[in-house]
Amino acid sequence: MSSSSTQYFQSILQNVTIYIGLSAVIGGFFGNILNIIIFSSLKTFRETSCALYLTVASTVNICHLLAALLSRVLIAGFMIDLTATSAILCKLRQCVGGIGPLISLTCMCAATIDQFLSMTIRWRHFSHRYTAWRLVIFALIFWCLYGILFLIYYDSVLSPTTGNRTCTITNAIFGHYFNQFHIPFLLGFIPLTIRIIFGLLAFISVRKLSHRQTPVVRLERDKQLTSMVLIQTLVDIVLSFPFFIYYTYSTYTPSLNPAVSVYSSMLIGVTNTIYYTTFSFGFYIYCCSSSRFRKQLIYVLFDVHLKYWCGINRHQNNNRVNVQQDENQMTSYKECNQT
Repeated sequence: MSSSSTQYFQSILQNVTIYIGLSAVIGGFFGNILNIIIFSSLKTFRETSCALYLTVASTVNICHLLAALLSRVLIAGFMIDLTATSAILCKLRQCVGGIGPLISLTCMCAATIDQFLSMTIRWRHFSHRYTAWRLVIFALIFWCLYGILFLIYYDSVLSPTTGNRTCTITNAIFGHYFNQFHIPFLLGFIPLTIRIIFGLLAFISVRKLSHRQTPVVRLERDKQLTSMVLIQTLVDIVLSFPFFIYYTYSTYTPSLNPAVSVYSSMLIGVTNTIYYTTFSFGFYIYCCSSSRFRKQLIYVLFDVHLKYWCGINRHQNNNRVNVQQDENQMTSYKECNQT
């Protein structure tokens, strides 16, 4: 392949990484923060274990976007690779980038399963915040222990082909496991399959509950959460499937043709950047799919938090006025005594 073609593919990857990657980092940062604020401010969400899973997932998404995607933008977009010169940064980035999506996807799977359980009379007792907290803590501990593998087997080493230092896997067995199981199955097909199956089951359960005598508030809340989780699952499938399918194909059928290898690397890089956006779009999907969520957003931002902070400022201003009045009175009293 000519050098011009190679530069052309690298330019495509660089532009996609910069524009889509930076947009995902900025939009995902603020979107996930708003998710946390809404799910933790409203009592209707604080009472549900599904909202707890979504809150934890949003928190982890922020860490993942800042640690993994932002560094990817610097590396592939601006050619600034701090992980190549620092073994500590290399290990930390790969560890956070490895376990972050696993924790987030575990919470999303649990949220989908929880919606199905909460609307099934036989299994409803499993849908409880206490159970959700125990599952979240277990998932955090389990995946953090799993992340030790990344701390051990990733390092900054000198590449024999380019002569530059790069952050890469140093163990062949772990490399095969990472490429052939961790990415295609742990991040791809297993969580997506779970979310599809239980999302459809939850949707069917909602349709059945609408024909029964169910409290209106609870029914509307369950319908809202189910539609939000199900639509997010569908969007995640559209955005992530190209990456997992092509990555799996290229892993199991490697090509010795340099031209195909360059094109394959470019395509994997582009689809991987698009896959990262699945950790950014949750808030915007909820806003587009639920008019109730949009009203709750406005209520939380303006009727709850804005009034709260305005009340604090008003109280502080009143205190300043009272203190100033007291000082003026004391000054007048002293002047009268002196005369």
